[in-house]
Amino acid sequence: MTRVGLIGAGGILSMHLPAYRAYSDRIELAAVCDADETRANEVAEEFDVDIWTDFESMVAEADIDAVDITLPHHLHYPAAKAALEAGKHVLVEKPFTTSVADARELVSLAADRQLTLMVGQMQRFHPAYRELKHRLEDGDLGQIHHARVDAVANQGDMYGPSHWLYDGKKAGGGAVIGYAIHKLDLLRYLLGDIDRAISWQQTVDDRYDDAEDFSVGLLSFEEGTVADFFTTTSAAATPYNEMLWLYGASGTVHSLPLEGGQEEGYVGTPPPKQSVDAGDGLRKQFQDIDPDEVDLPTGNAFTNEILHFADCIEAGEEPISSGRDNLGTIATVAAIYRSAQRDGEAVRTEDVLAVPTPDTDSNSEARW
Repeated sequence: MTRVGLIGAGGILSMHLPAYRAYSDRIELAAVCDADETRANEVAEEFDVDIWTDFESMVAEADIDAVDITLPHHLHYPAAKAALEAGKHVLVEKPFTTSVADARELVSLAADRQLTLMVGQMQRFHPAYRELKHRLEDGDLGQIHHARVDAVANQGDMYGPSHWLYDGKKAGGGAVIGYAIHKLDLLRYLLGDIDRAISWQQTVDDRYDDAEDFSVGLLSFEEGTVADFFTTTSAAATPYNEMLWLYGASGTVHSLPLEGGQEEGYVGTPPPKQSVDAGDGLRKQFQDIDPDEVDLPTGNAFTNEILHFADCIEAGEEPISSGRDNLGTIATVAAIYRSAQRDGEAVRTEDVLAVPTPDTDSNSEARW
């Protein structure tokens, strides 16, 4: 059994706790750390564990095998580095880091120490998206020629005006790294690595400091697929939050939510539907893709993610969303930001990964 210390007791932690409640025989919550002692106490009292207020002390002193990091973005790198240097396995919430250089360093450190390093890209663990992955691998849709994703929200309805997500130096950017990264990583999981990115961005809400709240762009994949994306965290109103289309030679898949609630376990992400022959030769009907029931233990993506982390530690296997794999997602984010900074010039992800980013005085600063 894996003993885990939680680093960060903020809002996203509520999505992680059900796994520790339901599967304590496989993965035990053994410590909790947060700079806000009151928040840490709330978790500690439920699970009867000790608390820390700084992660360096916890990884050095607590009787744990691994950490689950749910801190603000700019703290992912220092917390993960401290844990790896202390010999702990690491699960870190998305985004992996706020710079390519930091991501590379953590991947190298984990490899040198032979430790599991996993990034919380939870959409890879949705049962219906896992089934879609299987169908793509089986060739059911043929060659995918085009994909489209949206990630649309009004962040002002969710967070106060002084929240760290409005600070680009702490968040690493705005809508792209904070929200669209879910769909960018899902595209990589389904379609393979992204080769180039073109993007344009703007900031509309003046609460954002050094961060975009609108971004649109194009992506090309190594296998030939072309995709377009749109994201905003300042929509005045929207009928849906996230959307996915895949257009293949033999079929189409869409994940387009309608107004109303979402199915339990999808956390705002609707199940995809696949085209089927309607019989008239012109129009296609769409049917739900049944969730995968073979290689995922539950219907909840966050719980599946955490159980996968424990399984990989025990088996010594690389996670599906490993730090090494997620370098491609962080490189995609970096390419999008660099393209926008260059007024829509195409940027290759291989160039982002090959060229060291400039050093800065603090790892809390995003370096795209």
